[in-house]
Amino acid sequence: MSIKKIAMKFALAAAVMGVGVASASATTIDTTPYWNGSNTLGPYGGGSSTSTYGETFSAPGGALTDFTFYVNTFGQSIAATAQVYAWSGAFNGHGPATGSALFSQAVTLNSSSLQAYTFNTGGLALNAGSSYVALITVTNTNQAGNAAWGFLSSNPTVANNGNVVWFNNNGDISLLTSSTWDGPWINGSLAWTADFAAVPEPASLALLGVGLAGLCASRRKKKPAQA
Repeated sequence: MSIKKIAMKFALAAAVMGVGVASASATTIDTTPYWNGSNTLGPYGGGSSTSTYGETFSAPGGALTDFTFYVNTFGQSIAATAQVYAWSGAFNGHGPATGSALFSQAVTLNSSSLQAYTFNTGGLALNAGSSYVALITVTNTNQAGNAAWGFLSSNPTVANNGNVVWFNNNGDISLLTSSTWDGPWINGSLAWTADFAAVPEPASLALLGVGLAGLCASRRKKKPAQA
């Protein structure tokens, strides 16, 4: 088979896959267009401050690639950990989080204004329609406190977004999944974003496989004649 014909068949198989992928398009949860850029929620950090803030959400499908929160520590350093867990019950109800952390990354928060902190998950596959929580929790309370988070006191209508949740767990990460959190703020939301990448649907991969198998069979069939 000529190189031109091989290229045409491969392009056709790729096009078939592309049609399927389009139906599982990328999605973003973003509350920041409804935020004035200055409204905050706190205190957060060590001492007598709340040691965990997060946002619940319903997975729209695809893979979570990154999420971003806005925090001002007023020039102090706060050692913390960004995590994602499955969330028990409805995404706008009381916790706890459940299971093991699906994503975890240590971070030192240090800013003199409301700074964006973005965490790349590497592509975290989540179950569409299931509830989850993205959060940042301090690793201990023997450090600076009184940090502030970007916050919307009225929850905007953003698809798949839940509510701000918080927990006075005193730096004990094990309590995130073993105790009920202090709350969600039913009518409030953090200023945050979460990006989800499209993933190929099983049917799309199957169609591509059929196309490539046909291409290989065609090449094998043509070999004796060429010889």
